[in-house]
Amino acid sequence: MEYRIEELNIDDRLEELDLKLPVGLSFFPENFETAKKKGDFIFTESMVDLNKLFRQSNISFEAFGGDTELYRSRKNADIYLPAIFLSFSLISENPNFISVSLNILSSYVYDRLRGSFGKNTAQVEFYIETKEKGKVKKISFKGDSEAIKNFENILKALK
Repeated sequence: MEYRIEELNIDDRLEELDLKLPVGLSFFPENFETAKKKGDFIFTESMVDLNKLFRQSNISFEAFGGDTELYRSRKNADIYLPAIFLSFSLISENPNFISVSLNILSSYVYDRLRGSFGKNTAQVEFYIETKEKGKVKKISFKGDSEAIKNFENILKALK
């Protein structure tokens, strides 16, 4: 498992895009930091499958900035998951939410990698809202399905 944590102040970026931080759980676009407008947001194609899985578990997700039709598909043995935003209120009010979400992600990755050869991994970015207004911790993660399950302690430590 590999991960990197960065602290971001995204207030200015949100103002440029005329958006507000979501109050719950949201898929973030891959190009959040570089898109000129919200209509340019590009999401990874696995967002469609994951959205269905989360809904089956009664967890509502939305694409940040509204509906989109721009998806990036990669022809690679690795799995690229959509960036996931977790609001401070969501993780502080519902401590089990992180483990349920990571279990869904882990199962999805396991199913997608089952039967493949070699060391394949999943890559995902988490944006975790902190107590400080406008501050977000961005965690870039790369690992297998077991590593995703074990990633829970790191995410919980950031809230």
